[in-house]
Parts: sequence; C-alpha cells; structure tokens
Amino acid sequence: MHRLTVLILLLGSLAGQTMAEDADKARWYRFYNDKNQPTITDRITEEHIARGYDALDQSMQVLRHVPAQRALTAEENIAAKAQRAAASKRADDDKQLLRLYSKPADAEHTRDRQTDAIQLRIDFSSSSLNRLRETRAKEAQRAAALERTGKPVPKPLADSISNYDKQIQQLQTEIQTRKAEQEKVRQEFAPIIQRLNELTTPPASNMPRPTPTVTPPKSR
Repeated sequence: MHRLTVLILLLGSLAGQTMAEDADKARWYRFYNDKNQPTITDRITEEHIARGYDALDQSMQVLRHVPAQRALTAEENIAAKAQRAAASKRADDDKQLLRLYSKPADAEHTRDRQTDAIQLRIDFSSSSLNRLRETRAKEAQRAAALERTGKPVPKPLADSISNYDKQIQQLQTEIQTRKAEQEKVRQEFAPIIQRLNELTTPPASNMPRPTPTVTPPKSR
C-alpha cells in the first residue's frame, strides 16, 4: 500500500508538472490511433496518455512529445483525472484572463483606474474633514471663551460641537474604509498581473539575445 501511494504521488507529480507546462504554452494535443490517423483536441484525455501524444502550440508546432504510459490502476486513474482537471481549469482560466487583458499593462491600467476613482472620494472626504475640523475648532474656542468668563455654554453651541464631533468621526471612518478598498483592489490585481506576466513573457531560451555593445578602438 505504501509503494502504491508513493507511485500515485510520483505519477501525479510528473503528470501535473507536464500538464502545467503544456497548459502554459500548448493549445492542441495530438495522438495517433490504430490506423495511424491523427486526432487533435484541446484537452488531454485518457487515450492521449495511453497512446502518447504531441503537445502543439497555436501554430501547430510540436512543443514536446509525451510517450505512452502503462494503463493506470483505479486509484492512479482517480489521481490522474484530478491532475488533468486542475490543469484543464487552469488553462480555461488563462484563456478567460487573456480575453479580459491582452497584456499586463491592460490589467495595471484597470487597477489604476479603480484606485484613482477611490482616491477621488478619499480626497473629497479629506477636504470635508478639514473644513469640519476648522469649524469645530472655532466653535470650541467660542465655548472656551464663555467658560473663561464664567458664563454657561449655550445648549445650541454645545450641540453643534457634539454634532461636528460625530461628523468628523464618520468621515474618518469613511476615509479608512476607502483606503481599505484601495488596498483590496491592489491585492486582487496582484496575482492577475503576475499570471499575465507569466503568460505573455516568452521563455528565456526563445528570447532574442541582446546585441553585444562593441566599443570602437581609439584612434592613435
């Protein structure tokens, strides 16, 4: 039983790694039937695994060949299906993501528009807060002046100061809430932008090599 568990984990790890790599680049999967006729799909099926298959890019160029594997046991098959389902979901999520944002900059612009809109509300509330504080300070000075002369503070004045305190507290809470919304937007877009970078950045081996800088010899 222990050996079977280790085997399932090993097969799952290898299959998951291969399928994750395929899902990043491959768009089609091709295997050949008993009549040597090609069958091309956008999903990896059990028949692909049993016969061996080619992972193809969107130009139908072979990315890699995955050799045929032996028939899996029932437990191994369950584990393999789970791996394929996860890889398939990741591929679907990636396609949907690329339909929404063709490049990381698009997602960054959307994020910035949302945070900027929230910032406008924060700025408006901050301006209102400053005005309230100034008005409240003037009212408090009036009340303090009356108290210094031994006169009671009129109830309307005391109520006004209390009302300003409530409004100030409400605006402070609102500003903190808006700032939390900004941070939430940034956190939500962080993995999106990271994944877009992974999907749109070509592998290092396929990137053009930088042209070396040649310094001309000094004339003598």
